[in-house]
Amino acid sequence: MTRLFLFLISYGLIVITVSNMIFYFNYITLGYSWKQIFVFILTTGDFILFSFSVITLLLTVFVRVPSRLPFYEE
Repeated sequence: MTRLFLFLISYGLIVITVSNMIFYFNYITLGYSWKQIFVFILTTGDFILFSFSVITLLLTVFVRVPSRLPFYEE
């Protein structure tokens, strides 16, 4: 249940942060260069949150955990 909760939260954060980062590309119409936009994106909190969300998502999907605890008795 915890893995499902972490998966859904991290997936939601990835969607939100990527959509915010896509909005930053509208700065091209204001005369900013691609380099300036990418440096700005890399220094925002959205990118840091995106990075942690991707790491959390990958850990919840690819890290194997036992289905039962060793001391669990039925």
